[in-house]
Amino acid sequence: MTDHNKGDDFWDLSAFAKKNEKTTPATPSYPIHRISAIEIKDNKACTVESDKIDTAETMITKFIPPHSDASFVKKNIIFEYEPENPLIKKVTVYSDKTGEELFVSDNLFIRERRALLERTTTFKEPVPFYSYAPRYSQLNKAQLNWYIWWRQNARNGHFIKTDESYVMLYAYELAATGEGEDKAAALESLCSLLTGFSATDLGIVYKIMIRDIICDFCLIHKLPSPVHLLSGVEKQVLFGSFLPEFFVDFSQNKQHCAPLLAAMSLYDYRRSKCYTEESADTFKKGVDGAINAVINNEDAFNSITSFTRGVYGGVTEDRHPFTRMVNIVNKNIKIEIVYYELSNLKSAITDVVRYSENKIREHLGIRNKIHVLTVNPHARAAIDVFFEDNLPARQFIDRRRKDAKLAENEPHEYDKLYDLPKTEISPERALEIERESWDTTKKLTEAFEDTENINKTVVDPITEPLKPINETPELLPPEPISDMNDLYSQLISKLGDIARFINLCKGSGIVEQRKFASSHNSTVDEIADRINEAAAELFGDIILDNEGKAYTIIEDYLFLFN
Repeated sequence: MTDHNKGDDFWDLSAFAKKNEKTTPATPSYPIHRISAIEIKDNKACTVESDKIDTAETMITKFIPPHSDASFVKKNIIFEYEPENPLIKKVTVYSDKTGEELFVSDNLFIRERRALLERTTTFKEPVPFYSYAPRYSQLNKAQLNWYIWWRQNARNGHFIKTDESYVMLYAYELAATGEGEDKAAALESLCSLLTGFSATDLGIVYKIMIRDIICDFCLIHKLPSPVHLLSGVEKQVLFGSFLPEFFVDFSQNKQHCAPLLAAMSLYDYRRSKCYTEESADTFKKGVDGAINAVINNEDAFNSITSFTRGVYGGVTEDRHPFTRMVNIVNKNIKIEIVYYELSNLKSAITDVVRYSENKIREHLGIRNKIHVLTVNPHARAAIDVFFEDNLPARQFIDRRRKDAKLAENEPHEYDKLYDLPKTEISPERALEIERESWDTTKKLTEAFEDTENINKTVVDPITEPLKPINETPELLPPEPISDMNDLYSQLISKLGDIARFINLCKGSGIVEQRKFASSHNSTVDEIADRINEAAAELFGDIILDNEGKAYTIIEDYLFLFN
């Protein structure tokens, strides 16, 4: 085949190309300072020359572009530190590029903030204002005057209801606190924005934005968590943070952490059937006190927090600070946080809350308990000590049982009526009391006796001896005994299909009982409660009890189900 294009310059376009114009290289190039390389020695590299094989040590150099592995990207570390909070291991503030300024130099917002920081005004009328990213430059004269007046009141602790954009502008102003300014005071003012407004005056979205600003502000300026200033904030707002571990700062007063940890529980004790308006304070005191006892006991605290370290230890996360302050913050500044995940504590806290509810039930005199999977021995011991000192268990009194006895050393009001004053023993006084009682008996007998059939002569036992009575008194018929077999049949009929659960309470474990409850779309506690309620209506007593992991039949009623 003949190549017709050979020697033909018709297809040569080089003459039409511009001179001195750079052409695109076949492979991408990278700046010299951004190229990383590794060298690998390969002893198995071979060269073949005719029939001879030579083995030589070969050096292979491979270039890796920086975007292929983050470990090859150089970080310009500004500073790093280890907070006192045991859940946060290390905080590093760095820049992707050279430059250490947090805020953009000579920024309009920073200049206007500096000019308006000390301005005051007299009372002004409110003016509407809305902006996704509020700035001073967006305010007209009336809006600026209202903002200055509103800010004066906010600084004095009086938070007037206004448009949220004014609130966020004030939050940005506080977040931009610079060198030489009181950062602790600025942090306190930021926290007051979350606690000063009512639940309806500031929307949840703006609370979340201010919450994140507070977290970034503290991490940047090495400030501890202000959890003691946020006691009135909804726990869901704090735990929805990108770093909820920051708000659970055990290095400070640990009592502020108890409500936050209680909110982590997967079990809400407020949904318990034993939780009422009367017992609400007892539940809150018991649960918060139990968690406080755990975190204040060194052994119990270490046993709980050991769950946070997981398999691989700390988790590393990067973040741009003050993300809402667009074009104000240097976008190259980042925060690297190494922390232990708080989510690993949820199961441990859930078991602590459930175990605490059982102790509260004992204090309230409730015999039935909820199932608890496991509680660390150190945590269990700390909780037991707390309840013994503050909410001790009461002796159980089942008032539905006919043979229920009152607890010992628990006097009732009517017992006081039988308390007689202590006097010396007097035979004369005893004889006088006996004679008075017989006089009373004589008067009552004369008033009610049948004069035709009964002799009116009354023998005085003191002056004349009583004659023996040979007549045998008529015995009263015995009280009728309920047919227990009939009650058993009524109980089985009333329970229906769930009556088979009773057979599982004669030695079966919790696993079998859970399977049965699951097949009936219910829980073990709910099935047992339904059976006990039906038994209480028929017998006047419950028949199932949970003294350990599984439900068993009370010993008094075992004969019914044998």
